Amino acid sequence: MSENQNKTYENEYDDECETFEEQLYFECPACNDITPHDLIKKVESKKLLRYTVKCQDCGNVHNIEKRCKLQHIKVVVSRYNQSEQFTIDIPDDEKLSVGDTIEVKGENVEITSVELEGSRRVESAFAKDIKMIWAKSLDVPKKVNISVSAGGITRSFSVLVSHNQAFEEDQVYRAGELFFRIKRIKTEKGYFTREVARKIVRIYSEPVSPMRDFIDLTDYVI
Repeated sequence: MSENQNKTYENEYDDECETFEEQLYFECPACNDITPHDLIKKVESKKLLRYTVKCQDCGNVHNIEKRCKLQHIKVVVSRYNQSEQFTIDIPDDEKLSVGDTIEVKGENVEITSVELEGSRRVESAFAKDIKMIWAKSLDVPKKVNISVSAGGITRSFSVLVSHNQAFEEDQVYRAGELFFRIKRIKTEKGYFTREVARKIVRIYSEPVSPMRDFIDLTDYVI
């Protein structure tokens, strides 16, 4: 079946909208059966959700429309030391959690905090109960703060790296003429021996003599 055969199916709901991402099974018009699908695109309006999906069995691409209630939620997106506020529409029964990745005005962001009425912060909640979401952009490089200490003197600097860049204790890195070995990696949830940049608050390290086995961060220093 050709992928160019697109059809729109519309179902109306009085009060609630199904959360499709949790179970990607839809009726495929080509297979005439309920089959697993891949989500290609999601478009939201005030009362309508349109999903463009692809059947995993036959490859047919088609649209599905659902009418549902949407919750207007404020989202504060942080980019380094600056932040910007947006308003997005989320289905009432969609559950959002800290660590989830969502799209805000075309920008991929990671949820860092979920706020309910009364300024109460929780790990997760349904959209209908959420007052505000705090998030950090994943479309800009991650700023990682590094401290290098020796003899009571500490030198601090930052690097801009990919959010998935991994750092590891005892690994030697280079920043210009400085070689250093990581001693501790601090995150919002404590200290870890290995972590990716997007979760790191600060790296603590010590200077070492130049060596052949190292990871060069020179081009990423700011």
